[in-house]
Amino acid sequence: MKVMIVDDELFERKAITKIIQTECRDVEVIGEAPNGRVAIEKATHLKPDLILMDIKMPGIDGVEAVKRIKQLHPDIKFIMVSAFNTFEYAKEVMQQGVKEYILKPSRKADVIAAIDRVKTEITEERRQIEEQAELKNRMKELLVLAQKEGITSISEDHPHSTELWKSNQLHGILSKAKKYIDLRYYESLTLEEVAEYVELSPYHFSKLFKEKMGVTFIDYLTTVRVDHAKKEMDDPSKSLKEICYSVGYKDPNYFSRVFKKYTGMSPSEYRSITLK
Repeated sequence: MKVMIVDDELFERKAITKIIQTECRDVEVIGEAPNGRVAIEKATHLKPDLILMDIKMPGIDGVEAVKRIKQLHPDIKFIMVSAFNTFEYAKEVMQQGVKEYILKPSRKADVIAAIDRVKTEITEERRQIEEQAELKNRMKELLVLAQKEGITSISEDHPHSTELWKSNQLHGILSKAKKYIDLRYYESLTLEEVAEYVELSPYHFSKLFKEKMGVTFIDYLTTVRVDHAKKEMDDPSKSLKEICYSVGYKDPNYFSRVFKKYTGMSPSEYRSITLK
C-alpha cells in the first residue's frame, strides 16, 4: 500500500513516516506535502492509496484538499490528523467519506491501528473488484457457450440477465466438463483435473456433477470408455488388449472386470456376439 503524508509540521511528517517504516508491513511512504496545494498536485502525480492529511494548514486546509482530491481520485483513502478534538472538524471530513480521524501528537498505536483498518478496507475492495471482473469474464464465456447451444434468451444487457445467467451457469459448466471427458476419455483423467478445467473445487464439481447428471464422475467416465470399447470391438483386427489401452485402461484384467460390470458380459463374450 502506498501512503502520502500531508502536514505543515516537518517533525510530525517525519515521526509518522518513521512509525510506518518500522511498524507497518507492506506499506510504503511515497511522498510528503507541507500543505493542501502541494498535496493535490502530488496526489495526481504519485497516486497514493492512502493519504494521512492534517486538517489545519495554511492556505488550502486539509478538509478542502480532501474535497478536491476526492473529485479527481475518488478511490484514494484518507486518515485525518488534527490537534483539535472537535465534532465540527470530524463532521466535515466524515461528509467526504473519511472514516479515520486521529489526534496530534500522533500516538504510535493510533497510527498503526488506523492504517491497518484502511489497509483491510482497501484489500477487501480490491478482492471484490477482482471477483466482479472474473465473474463478468466468466459470464461472457458462458454467453458464447449458451448461444452456441441454442440458448438465445440470454442477453448481457437485459434487466433479468443476472437471474438468467445463474440458471444457465450450471448447464454451461457441465457441458464444458462433458466435452472435456468425451474428448480425453483415453487419458488418465481424474476428477481433480476436470474440476480445475471448469474452475471449480473438486468437492463442488463432484457434488454438482452427481446432482445434475444423476451419476458420479467416475461412472460417467467409465460409461464413455465402455461405449468406445464396444465400438472398437467391431474391428476384428484389434486385440482386446489394444482396445483396453486405447480407452484409457492400463490393466486388461481390470478393464475386463469393469466391462462386465457395465455390460453384463466380459469383453470376449461381447465380441463373440457382435462379430457373428
